[in-house]
Parts: sequence; structure tokens; C-alpha cells
Amino acid sequence: MKPDTIYKFVQELKRRRVFRGIVVYGASTLVLFEAATNLAPLFGKESVPTWFAVMLGVGFFISLWFSWIYDITPGGIRKTEPASEEKVSIPKKEVRTYQTTTFVCVLIIIGLVTYNIIDNARAKQIEALDKSIAVLPYHDPSLSPSQTRIYEFVGQELTSCLWKVEDYRLIPWDECRSYMRRNKKFPEVGEDLKVCILVQWKPYETGENRHLSIELISAQDADLIWSETYAINGSWADEVRRLSNKISKKITRKLRIYLTPQERALIDEQKRSAQASLLVSLGNAYTQDAWKQSVTGISEQNGGKNEFTDSISFSIAVKHFTDAIQEDPTFAEAYANRAKAKLMGKRAHFYDSSVLDESWEDIEKAFDLDPNLPEASVAMGFYYYYGVKHFSLAALSFEKAYELDPTNCEYQYYLSKIFVELENWRRAQVLSNRVLESNPQNALFYTNLGLTFAYLNENSKALHCQDRAIDLMPRWTAPYINKAYSQAFRGKTKEARTTVRDAEVHTGNSFPRFLAELDLYDGDFASAVNHIELANDLEFKNLQERIGDAFLIKAKIYKHAGSTGLAKENYSLAADYFLDQISLDSEDPFACSKLALAYAGLGKDKLAIENGQKAYDLGKKNYSAFDFPFILHNLVLTYTIAGDNENALYALQELLETRSLYTLDFIKTEPDLKPLLNDPEFKNLNP
Repeated sequence: MKPDTIYKFVQELKRRRVFRGIVVYGASTLVLFEAATNLAPLFGKESVPTWFAVMLGVGFFISLWFSWIYDITPGGIRKTEPASEEKVSIPKKEVRTYQTTTFVCVLIIIGLVTYNIIDNARAKQIEALDKSIAVLPYHDPSLSPSQTRIYEFVGQELTSCLWKVEDYRLIPWDECRSYMRRNKKFPEVGEDLKVCILVQWKPYETGENRHLSIELISAQDADLIWSETYAINGSWADEVRRLSNKISKKITRKLRIYLTPQERALIDEQKRSAQASLLVSLGNAYTQDAWKQSVTGISEQNGGKNEFTDSISFSIAVKHFTDAIQEDPTFAEAYANRAKAKLMGKRAHFYDSSVLDESWEDIEKAFDLDPNLPEASVAMGFYYYYGVKHFSLAALSFEKAYELDPTNCEYQYYLSKIFVELENWRRAQVLSNRVLESNPQNALFYTNLGLTFAYLNENSKALHCQDRAIDLMPRWTAPYINKAYSQAFRGKTKEARTTVRDAEVHTGNSFPRFLAELDLYDGDFASAVNHIELANDLEFKNLQERIGDAFLIKAKIYKHAGSTGLAKENYSLAADYFLDQISLDSEDPFACSKLALAYAGLGKDKLAIENGQKAYDLGKKNYSAFDFPFILHNLVLTYTIAGDNENALYALQELLETRSLYTLDFIKTEPDLKPLLNDPEFKNLNP
């Protein structure tokens, strides 16, 4: 083709404004394609449909044809006339209009291309994130505890909606609400919770208007992925229910996850009224806090004073569940959780045995309404575990709950505890490891796991669990003491002292009684006397349930310190105390076991051995694998003090063969067992 021919063709394209048509169509195509890309997820599509892309391609050739034949003029669409041989001048105004239009279209194209490049890079970055999510709790010291719990309904509902998306690994709300952030930055929070994505929310008021702000944050770099503010126009429960559905869908789109029709239907599904769901959420919060208070004695929530976290919270929790049932009599979860609250309250000595029948009725009702409700199986597990102490049936109930929801850390934790009671150490070990791997934010879980691992002779895991419990709840004394006991039972009294000192610093409490025991193991009897006298004022003054133990430890210290009179006086007080206990329950193995020690200290060897053997028989028959070693240890002490080394060594061999905290290193530090160390048969023990 001749150059002048190409030139004339290009000039003709310009005259017919074909280039302008291409630019305008290109810009329009980018706009349409971008809009379709953003709208596709709304219709359950992962990308722009193929037919739409084909239509845009066909439209390109149509626009070329249209631009060649027709021209858009102020007077309408007209057919383009062939060019005349005579040169026609183009008005400057038309030239400027053409140039401006072309320039604007080019800018639009550049802007859209740039946006797509940036958006695609951001999309790849978001898609690369592990879809592990935690909905953070909301903390505001100015709010009352009751207001805080009402606001927590946001976290509960958001977590519930997001839980229905299979692509997420979600931290349960009960775990998140107990997490104490302590001004940590987002990467630290992500590391604590082992998640990559955080959802932060905040309710606030401006004048008479109420709002809810949501932020989606990358925990890795604290980068804000998305944020939006929503107006709260109606009742709190109804609006939170409506918005949680909307927000959860928005989060999935921002994280480049496309919901299946089934997932979308699950999120939109509303089986219960929002008000009934709010009441159950409040009941669960009060139950959780009341249990924490009963176990730890700490009435603070997330660093602030909480006037509701006392034993009466169990009754408040029950009231909320009852109100939920009145709101919706078919709400199976409300019945199950009401039973659970009563049974946990019984375990905390807030309720008596009268709640057992009431709880059973609620459990049966929950199963009638929903046979596959995990909470119903959990409530039944608590009935057998805390209510009637039938551990085998408790295990069956928690196993059913675990089958229904194998990701729930709480079910695994309680099931591991029950298998310890049943002396099924293999299952207990497997489940304890699973709980540990799930990284719960629960100090109670960790301190009990620590004891289980100590029994399993996995000392590094045991200490790790106690340290995690201390980190989560530094003012709670139990993990410090459990850690110190684990160290002392391995003969490491120096490390145990360091742990006790840490407990004194962080809890504000003193532990002279425990220090006195460590003095005993180290053979420093003068220091033991000083510490036990201090314990009289600081620990034993108002002691009720364990005053008998106080008499025994004081008697033991005074005996080895050479204060025979004080030793006998305390042994007599201990004997009287435990005789009273046995009069109330003749088959209490611990009371019999400790009465045996008191009699042995008083030189009543026959009575001591009789009660020690009775305690052993009762413990073997009725007591758990977790508690029995303490009874067996007391029997070893009783035989030794009574001078029966042969039976003491038999009992000691059984103790060393039984999973427990006791080790041969500890036995060598126990002052009451010194006579055994010189026995020729002692070296034949097989630890």
C-alpha cells in the first residue's frame, strides 16, 4: 500500500471521528467492566460473566462501524458524507471540543487503568492473607458493666454470622470477649490470638443519633482494609441483627471471598427474634463472668471493676435465659444454657442440689426442640460431671457435643478433664494437646492443662501452660501456686521460691504457708517456723474449710523444729477437726486420710493405719485418678511415721507407678520420709 494511501485513510478516520469513538468506547468499557466486577459478588458470581465480556468485545466492532458511517452532531445523528475534493476548513471551536473530549477520555482511561493496577495489587495482598479472624471486644471504662454486656451483642452477632462462612477460621466469641488487650498494638493482638484479620467495632452517640463504626484491619501490618459507619435507627437488638448480616457480607467481599448461595442463606436466616438472642447473649456473659469470679476470686473484667461479677451473677444469668424463653418458648439454646448456668452455680456452691431436677427438665426440653444442639449435650455433660459425678456418662455427653462441633475448644477441654478423672491418660493427652494448639484465651483452661501435663510428666508443657495462665490473668494466684508445686514436686525448691515471689509481686498477696513448706523440704526448720507463724496472721486467721490442713502443716513444722508440745497440740486439733468431718460423711477418703496423719503424729499407730487403709480403699473405689495420688501419699507418710517401713515402701512403689505430681526427687526432700531413705529396700524402688 502506498504511503499517501495510508495517510489519506488515517485522515479519513480522523474526519469521521473514529478515533474519538474508540477512545470514548474504551473509557466506557472500562467503567462498565469495573462496575460489573464489583457487582458480580452480589449475584453470587466470582468474576464478570463470559457473556458480558463477549458483548463488550462485539460492541467494539459495532462502535467502529457506527463511527465510520455516522456522526453525532448538535443536530442529531447524521450519516457521514464522503469527503469532497475541496478542502474544507474545520472551525477552531470544533477542534477545541474534539481535543478536550479526547483529553478527558484519555485521563479517564489512565485513571481507571491506574486504579485497576492498584486494586489488583491490593486484591492479591488481601487474597494472600490467611482468613483467620477475631472480632475484638469493645472496652470503654466509662460504661457500666450492664451497658458493656448489651454492646457485646455486636461481637456475638458478627461472630455468629462470620462463623457460617466456611473459608474463615474464626475465634469463638467467648474467647474474644475475655481477651485483655492491655493497650497492645494490632500486630501483638494478632500474635496473641493467632489470627491475621481483626474486626474492631465501636458504638457511639452524636446528639440524639446512634451509630456503629466497623473497621477491618490486617493484624500483620495494622493496615486498615475497610471501615464504615452505620446508623442505629431502631431498637438495639433488631438493628444489630440487621447490620450484622450486612456487615458480615461486606467483610467477605472486602476479603475477596465469594459466598455460596447456601452461605448467603445461612447468614440471612433468622430462627430467633433479635430480643431473645440478645437475652441469651447476656445470660451467657453473666454465666461466664460468674464462673470466673467463683474460680479465681477476681471480680474484674478486662482490667476494670465489675460489680456484677460475683456469685449473684448466676441468678442474673438464669433470669436472662428465663426471659428469653418467655420471649421465644421454642428457643432450645436458652433452655440448655439455663441448665448449664444452674449446674455451674451448684459447682460454685451458689445453688444446692435442688437445681438438679430443674436442670434435667431444661435439658430434656432442649433435646426435644433440637436433638442436635451441641449446647444441650454440654448441659447434660455438666449435669453428670458437676451434678451427680457420673464421669462415664459425662464423657459420653461431651463426646456427642464434640462430634457436633469438633472445633469447639471448650468441649475438648472438659472432655480432657473428664478423661483424667477416668484415668484414660491417652485420650486426656490427645485432647489436652488439641486444646493447647487451639490457643484459647482462658487462664482456667491453661492452669488445669498445666496440671494434666505435669501428671503426664510433660514438664515443659506444664510450665508453659502455667505461664500462659499467668500472662492472661496475672492477679490470679492459682497458676503461680500450681507452677510452684510442679517445680517443688520435681525437687526444684529454688525455682519454686522464685515463682512464689513473683506471685507476691503480681497478686499483692503473701504465701507464708507455702514458703514454710519449701523450708521444710530444704531442711530449714527455723525459717519454716517463722513462716508458719506469719501464716497464722495472714492465711489461717479466717480459714474455714481447710483449717484442718493448717493444723497438720503447723504440727509437722513444730515437730521437725523440736517444739514437741506445739506439735502435739496441733495434731490433736487436726484429729478433732477431721473426726467432725467424718461424722458428717463417714466415707470421705480425704478426711480419713488426714485423720490417719493426725493419729500417727500423736503416736496412735493402730488407729492411724486403720484410717489410712480405709482412706486408700475408699479412694480406690470412689475417687478420681487426679485426687487419688494425694491419698496414697498420705498413706506412705502414715506407715512411715508409724514405723511400718515395709508397707510404706509398698505404698511408695505404688505411688511412683501412679501418674501424679510425686517424683523420687520430691520423696527425698520430704522430712517425714527420711527413715525410708536409710532402709536397704529403698534403693530397689523403681520410679
